[in-house]
Amino acid sequence: MHLKYRINFGYTLIALILLLSGCWLLYNFTYQNQTKEFNNKLRVQAESIYHLYDTQGNKDSLLHLFSSLSASTLVDKSIIVFNAAGKEIYSFDEDATQSLHINKNTLGTLKARKPFYFIAGFRSAVAYTEDRKHIVVVAADNKLSIVWLQQLRTLMITGIAGFIIIFFITGYFYSRYVVRSISKLTDKLTKISSEAFSARLTTGKEKDELWELATTINNLLDRLQSSFDTQRRFLSNASHELTTPLAAISSQLDVALHKERSNEEYKKVFLSVKDDVKRLALLVRSILEIAKASGSVGGIDLTKVRIDELLMRIPGEMKKISQLYDVKLNFEDFPESEGFDILYGNEALLYSALRNIIHNACKFSKDKCAKVSLTYTFQNIVVEVKDNGPGIPPNELETIFQPFFRGLKYENTNLIHGTGLGLALAHRIIELHKGDIYVESVVGEGSTFSIFLPVDSTKTYKK
Repeated sequence: MHLKYRINFGYTLIALILLLSGCWLLYNFTYQNQTKEFNNKLRVQAESIYHLYDTQGNKDSLLHLFSSLSASTLVDKSIIVFNAAGKEIYSFDEDATQSLHINKNTLGTLKARKPFYFIAGFRSAVAYTEDRKHIVVVAADNKLSIVWLQQLRTLMITGIAGFIIIFFITGYFYSRYVVRSISKLTDKLTKISSEAFSARLTTGKEKDELWELATTINNLLDRLQSSFDTQRRFLSNASHELTTPLAAISSQLDVALHKERSNEEYKKVFLSVKDDVKRLALLVRSILEIAKASGSVGGIDLTKVRIDELLMRIPGEMKKISQLYDVKLNFEDFPESEGFDILYGNEALLYSALRNIIHNACKFSKDKCAKVSLTYTFQNIVVEVKDNGPGIPPNELETIFQPFFRGLKYENTNLIHGTGLGLALAHRIIELHKGDIYVESVVGEGSTFSIFLPVDSTKTYKK
């Protein structure tokens, strides 16, 4: 079924249920009220006959006169008076009215001083007594109420039919309006593709559900466009970075093979090719690590990791890269609570992130030294990495975590080799572990990288 028909059907069905419920309550209330009012008339008539008979005795003429005078209030009225033994001692039937016949069992169920209402044939009746000396039974036909209720039913049926038509018509146009708005959003979405990702849905001024839907879709498109733009830049830069060392290797080999050369010349070429291969291997490894860190937490293995143990492994790693590199660790303010320095994460990825940041600090420091401190807050493990390098210009602070970005094009820093992926990889890994990384830098004095990683929430920190 088409959406607009489903909306229209649902709208009409809800309205019909509410309308029928209201009509049923109104009709039931009216019926109960009419029945109660008619029963009161029967009881008043029975009380009057009872007291008249009690005071005047069995005077048929007086009783007949009283019964006739009150005939206008009740239709097809019949009156019977029984003595204590249940014998009929007086009866009255309105003209052309069928005589009333009362079963003795009915009289037996009457309780003293309480009227007993029952149905006698097609009429409503009441049996009344006060001291059981005699019993008065009055019956009448509630024609006026029946006619009035019939008219009410006819009016309700007609009104319900009219309301159904009105609800269906208004629901149809309302559903068309809703579906038309959704169709516009659908048509707009079909025109948005990877080639035209800048287009956005029109939200309008009225902040209704469709506005929320359009806004949510636009936010989703913004995130997708940002992801696609990052992917395109990454692929473009990666292809360029991979092509450069491969072209250099091919060119050097071509030159070496062009003619016979001495052993020293061949050795020089091989060493140059070896440097390019190392750079290429580092680039490929970084790209693979970026790809691994681009998943979700659910896609990697999580274990308990001691951040201090990871940091103590890094100085030896830096010495393997260069004997000039030095890492000074400072573990002050160590928590008294056991296990508060533990976090849940992937050990290999966390080690890679810390190694890349500390490696950068060693590379750019004037004395090739990185100062690393480890502190703790109530909710986070904080790692600070300081260097005394040339610093980072303010206009580059927001872009240093982008893949293949390499700034610092002054002094001799442009001679330092790298892939431009280290900080991007570290940033992605820290984000994957629900952490944050901040940079403070002063040009000419150095930079400080602050890493905040959430601790295991099941532990309690005590100073």
